[in-house]
Amino acid sequence: MVGNINEILESLSAEERLAETDLRIVRQYIVDTKSADFLQVELHSSMSLIYMYPHLLKSLFSSPELGEYRTLACDTLSICIQRMSQCCIQSQKYAAELKESSTIGSVKDADAIFDFVCNYWTDSGAALGNAVKELLNKLILLLEKIWSPEERQDHLIRWAGQVLKYPRSMRVVYFTIEILARQLGGLAILKLEPHIIKDSLALIYSNALANPIGKMLTAILTTSRKQMMATAVKSTEKKLAIAEIEHVEKQWLLLWAEDVIEALKKEDLRPHVFTYLLPNLFKVSALGFRLFIRQLQGGQFSMSSEIDITVLIGCLKIGQDLSILESTDKSSAQSAPIISTEFLQTLLHQSSQDLRLGGLSLAVSSPRASKPISLDILNVLAESLDDLTLESDPEFRNRVYGYLRQMITRIRDSSYSMTRERSKLLRQVKERDEQRIMELSAAIDLNRTFLENYLLYLQQLLRPGSSYQRIHMGLKLLLTVVRSGLDNRVDSKWHDKNHLDFPYHISIYSATTIRLLLDNLVNNYEDIREASGSLLKIAPLSALFDGIEEPEVITEIVDGYAEKGISMVSGLRGREGDGGARIIEFCYFLYAKLDIQRATNLHLQFLSHVVQKLEDAIKQAEENLSVAVKDYPLHGYFTCLRLAFEKADFADPKMYKNESGWSQLIKRIVGTTHSVWNIVEKILSHDSPEGNMPEELEEQYLVNLEEVYGPATQVILSYAWRAIGESSELLTTLLTVVPIDSNIFAVQSISKLGNLLLTELSTIRHRGAFSSVFPAFVACCVRCNKSNSAAVLDLPRRWLDENIQLIQVKSQNITRRSGGLPYLVAGVLTAEADDSERPLLCETFERLVEIAQRPPASLDESEKTDLPQVHALNCIRSIFIETRLSTASAAFIDQALAVAIDAFASKVWSIRNCGVMLFAALQTRLFGSRKFTDSRMAVGNMSARLFFSRFKSIKGVLLRHLQEHVDHLEGRAAQTHIETVYPVLSLLSRLEATDSYDGLVAFSPYITQCLSSRIWKIREMAARSFVALISSESWESTFRSFLLEIDVMYDNNGAHGRLLALAALLQAFAARTSNSPMPDSLYSLLYDRFDEISSCSCAPVVLAFLRVVKTTTDYPYHEEEDENRAQLLEKFGEYLSDCDYSECLMDAGARLLQEQKSEYYILKTVDDLVEGEVAENAAVKQINSCLFSADYGVQLSALRVLLSGKFSDINNEMSDSVYVKLLPLVWQLVSSEQWNQVKGSAVRLFNIVRQRAATSLEGSKKKILKREALPELSEIWKTLYDMIEFEAEESNLVSEATLEALGPLTAELARSEGVFEKWYELEVGFSDDNSPFSNRKAALTSLKSFIDIISAREPNVQAIDDDSPELAPTHQLRTVLLHLHDFLNDDDNELREIAAEYICKSPYLLNAPHVMTTIHTYRKFGEYIVDRFSQTAEGSVLAAALARRIVSGSQARASSSSSEQYMLDGAEAVEQFYESLAEDTALFVVEKQNLYRNEVLECECWARMFVRLAKARNKEVGQMQGLVVRAVMHYLYVWTINACGGDLSKKKQQGEEEPKVEEEPANEIPSLIKALEEIGMDGPLGWSCRRDEEFLIGRRIVEISKVLAEVGGGVVQTAKVDEAMAKLRETAYELDLHPLWLL
Repeated sequence: MVGNINEILESLSAEERLAETDLRIVRQYIVDTKSADFLQVELHSSMSLIYMYPHLLKSLFSSPELGEYRTLACDTLSICIQRMSQCCIQSQKYAAELKESSTIGSVKDADAIFDFVCNYWTDSGAALGNAVKELLNKLILLLEKIWSPEERQDHLIRWAGQVLKYPRSMRVVYFTIEILARQLGGLAILKLEPHIIKDSLALIYSNALANPIGKMLTAILTTSRKQMMATAVKSTEKKLAIAEIEHVEKQWLLLWAEDVIEALKKEDLRPHVFTYLLPNLFKVSALGFRLFIRQLQGGQFSMSSEIDITVLIGCLKIGQDLSILESTDKSSAQSAPIISTEFLQTLLHQSSQDLRLGGLSLAVSSPRASKPISLDILNVLAESLDDLTLESDPEFRNRVYGYLRQMITRIRDSSYSMTRERSKLLRQVKERDEQRIMELSAAIDLNRTFLENYLLYLQQLLRPGSSYQRIHMGLKLLLTVVRSGLDNRVDSKWHDKNHLDFPYHISIYSATTIRLLLDNLVNNYEDIREASGSLLKIAPLSALFDGIEEPEVITEIVDGYAEKGISMVSGLRGREGDGGARIIEFCYFLYAKLDIQRATNLHLQFLSHVVQKLEDAIKQAEENLSVAVKDYPLHGYFTCLRLAFEKADFADPKMYKNESGWSQLIKRIVGTTHSVWNIVEKILSHDSPEGNMPEELEEQYLVNLEEVYGPATQVILSYAWRAIGESSELLTTLLTVVPIDSNIFAVQSISKLGNLLLTELSTIRHRGAFSSVFPAFVACCVRCNKSNSAAVLDLPRRWLDENIQLIQVKSQNITRRSGGLPYLVAGVLTAEADDSERPLLCETFERLVEIAQRPPASLDESEKTDLPQVHALNCIRSIFIETRLSTASAAFIDQALAVAIDAFASKVWSIRNCGVMLFAALQTRLFGSRKFTDSRMAVGNMSARLFFSRFKSIKGVLLRHLQEHVDHLEGRAAQTHIETVYPVLSLLSRLEATDSYDGLVAFSPYITQCLSSRIWKIREMAARSFVALISSESWESTFRSFLLEIDVMYDNNGAHGRLLALAALLQAFAARTSNSPMPDSLYSLLYDRFDEISSCSCAPVVLAFLRVVKTTTDYPYHEEEDENRAQLLEKFGEYLSDCDYSECLMDAGARLLQEQKSEYYILKTVDDLVEGEVAENAAVKQINSCLFSADYGVQLSALRVLLSGKFSDINNEMSDSVYVKLLPLVWQLVSSEQWNQVKGSAVRLFNIVRQRAATSLEGSKKKILKREALPELSEIWKTLYDMIEFEAEESNLVSEATLEALGPLTAELARSEGVFEKWYELEVGFSDDNSPFSNRKAALTSLKSFIDIISAREPNVQAIDDDSPELAPTHQLRTVLLHLHDFLNDDDNELREIAAEYICKSPYLLNAPHVMTTIHTYRKFGEYIVDRFSQTAEGSVLAAALARRIVSGSQARASSSSSEQYMLDGAEAVEQFYESLAEDTALFVVEKQNLYRNEVLECECWARMFVRLAKARNKEVGQMQGLVVRAVMHYLYVWTINACGGDLSKKKQQGEEEPKVEEEPANEIPSLIKALEEIGMDGPLGWSCRRDEEFLIGRRIVEISKVLAEVGGGVVQTAKVDEAMAKLRETAYELDLHPLWLL
């Protein structure tokens, strides 16, 4: 190598660079040669570093742009400089000679290398970037050896100053300053650029800059701290005291804390500050962390500010991850605890999901997994579990699940660690720490107790009546506990990785848990059924059978489950079949487990039995289909067989040793699929299967059956497509799981099966049916391709050939999507072996393209014949939409796009239509689905450079079509050319301009020509496409040239197209420049052309121009250059003011223009009013001219502006007198307008105007309104009330707006007779669960307004005397507050959050410092209602209302207020029970309108409220002396004892004495017991497993008994209650009712 180096270097001239191969040799030589060896080489020898250096430097500076040469040269020079530094360290003489004999120590070379670093660091890739970084580091290290400290310091500062002048968007600034800061110290950098911290943080939002900014700031600040500490030590000349250290830390924080806090409060900057900066700073100083937290919590910090809390949580989380959160120095002034349990509790109750997750993370996370969770935190977690688990957002629940799993792991690890420590202490004989042992034992017991309660909580989540979210979360969390190993009976194979044993064990799989899981096997939701089944399979057999060991008894239990499952799979309803299938799958699992223990074959026999049931059902269908569709459905059998085979492991010899038995079973199953097809073929192959009733069924299907099961066609179609769908899924499973080399699946069966699937796909018309058959066909083809049998190996190719032939000869009329033919082709191609060449796909695609491009045989659109071209296009489309062919089909996109565009020009509509669908599929494939922002700009586009580099031939295709068709757009036969040009422009519009890329230049003349097309849509799409041609540098000049080219005299089309292009350019300008200020010159240009263009006779041209002007003036602008903009705005305003908005124009374009002008006009008027730049009377006149225009569009535009933005903000700076003057005008519009669209908006505007004017309607202003003929308040209320269509089931704009307006009016007229009752009746109707969302939202808005008005008039409204004529009665407020309380359980999350936010923030209600979760607000607001009315006469009425709700639930929720305030009624428990048993035979499950509401939880909440109310009154009025409350208590007592039997349900007449406690009614509780006994045994999977209502009845009885036990003493005989409950519990135990039914 030495000889080679000599030859290489000596042969070079001074101007030559090394060849790449030579450079590699030199690099390797330097790497292999140690520094000591270089010291032995003569300085000027060709083998010396000094000799190599200039050649390496030249190679670096003259390196080519492309390839790896520059990286290699940089790396080689870096290694050379490193070796020089090492030689300098070993020899001072070498350093001196190096400086004297080489240019390496010269300022020129150093600056040249530094300039190279700066030039190539920003835009380099990772390899060159790393090499450049190392080069700079090595250079600075060498300069340290050969320069004096002063020289080095001065030069590095000069470099820093040079870099700091660069634009801050260049990454090299941060890379180099980071390195220089570590050499110079951060204080030197801050002296050069004092604002570098603030300026850099402003750019940290950028993904490209965030990491280098974080590293640079870390280097600056950490070295600054080091310098400051060194200075402090030097000044004191001794070790710093703690107070002195704190002083230095505070001085250090002054450098950056304020700027960082400011950045943290900005949402776009916060994530990267947390990630790239703060961890590095906090790691340096734990004290600095605590001081920063104190500073963060000081000043304007507020617990009601979500931003402040988010910032605090993020910082605390960083401290926690760094293990410095709890490490406080007790001698420090800053040693107060940073995280308190109160703070965590507040976080976990916050409505913000991020804050709750942050609080949960702080509570359960720790860098030491074995660190115990404190008792206080465990208590907070237990109290807040509902706030975490009852959220409807699945992403939030998943994150909560992750943290709770972390909690379980930490409890396990900490328990294990504490047990080990305790064991060590117990083994100590001497000096045993008994106190520590007791502490450890107590902590371990606390962990165990928490887990026991946690398991009980999970049982509550799974209980009947729970929502989907609760059950789903409960199952996930239960699985976490199971996998943790808490129950030592669970097999260790289910444990998590890195498992540690619990020092204690808790039985997770209790009888109650097993019952809950079994019952959830028949849940309506598939994922819950699946999760329940998975948990049951993990359970130990001993737990599943409650410790029973007798084989006969166990088999009998499983047989019982299986019998229930088989009875359910034959159910007509889908949920029955699916639930029964899960039961059978579980039974199959149990039989298999028992077979392994006993060496029996029960699982095969069981499946054989199921197949026999299936065959019997098929036989019934073959004999009498009309009976079979309702009595013998098939889908459930196929589902249970599929589930059983999905988990099958045919490689297990223990399970599948009877190969002949399994083979025979699969043969029978395949036979059933053939039979099913024969049964349903006529139904699913009909041209209109959705409404088809086979003739042979019409006479057999009885009319009365429709009353039970629904329409006959619906029942029959459901039977057919479910059967074919489930049977196909079963076949897919069998073809996948049965081994290829196994004899279980006979080759002959596969061949027959493939032909069957082919037949189904080619003839089925039901879209859902043939999409379910497709996976089975793919699985069949895959199996054939992998088979070793020649009999089936070539089947897919033969099927494909037949399909292609079928495409060309098929003559029957089928759907425009070609039925199942595309699925046939795509299925075979999907199954092709994974070969990079994919010969079958290539061959098929060529054939399909050839067919698609053939001229159609007939051009007669009326002929209903299939066209091969249609089928070919649909088959090509199926290839591109099939995800499994996405990679293989990418090579054909160019060709397919050309075929699609060609199809647009066809004269046959069906071909054009299929071309559209293919083109749409290709666009989706290329760009993804198209979404739009508010500005209508498409999201998810692709840069033009990247697009054409990926799909090289597409550019030519697009260009060719534009060349061929653009010139013909104006001719008579333009339609065909339009349909070709439009898709090309559509595709080009999805491209984004790329600076310095000229690949789109060829399209420019054609797109510009299209801008002048007479076709509006062509102009519009050309304008969007034009944006892709314009770079960021040229957009301004393009804007100017286009604006100057506009000719409104002779070319309106061209003018319109160019204005559309300008609008698109403005939108692109905003996206590309992050709303940079608009160039000032454009304002003057628009001003110059304003009069000419705005006076154009073509309305669309004027409209487009005005939109350009409005968009331009709305952009950010340079305030110092505002003169031109102000002139343009003035001109714009004058133009709008001169327009007439009153008339109704007939021309459509003119009407659109007038609507837009009116919108701009009202916007300007409102802005002028806020700024005080227009007289009020003039502004009112301007608004009036638009509101009463003869054009509905103008009216709507005006109303839309007034209902949004500044005018509708009641806190704006506009004068109240404006609203006072507008009020009569708006009311006139409300009362006179007939069109609902205008009327509804007018009512909303009236409500806003009246609320703002209400504070000014005093004295003289009342007279003003009277002169303006504003009716009396009562007349307004009646007019609005009459406008509401209460019976309307759908949303109604007018009714909703009117109800919102009635809320505050009703509050003001609350003392008027009948007003409140009528309004509240509307409230109840509109807020019903069955009402649309918009209705319920209107009801909530009206309710809030009512409460605000009453509460504002008298904050202590509970103390109102009913004799006060000016104040609303207390019972009205009590009624509406209970109704508002109900909104917290609305089905829609948005309404729940609105209600919670109002309740928490309202100064008249909770007035909480922050908004709480809906579930927590529900509880707290319930307590508030009780406390507010407990000491008033209304408290007795509240007690009655709560009692009705406890007894009757939702039926009592909607009861009105005053007329029924003392009525105590409700269905008897036994009546409710029988009603709940009513059979639901509808074909499809009617889903509850409110899936969120949990009536069991509501009942529990109402019971707690009642107890709280009773106790509060107990304190004030003695032993329940209130007559009504005693009656209510007695009512609950009677309902519990005898279910309101006899005469006790009558209302107490005035003057009657209260029923005495000793007058006991006849005991009617046996009636409920009798009802239970009539139904019989329940047990797992029994009659109650799918009935939530029965469970609710039991819980009502339990809650009432708890109420009576707690507060019923002295009013009722609680012993009687206990006796009745004991009898009911005994019956429940004997009948094996749900264990959670009666606790």
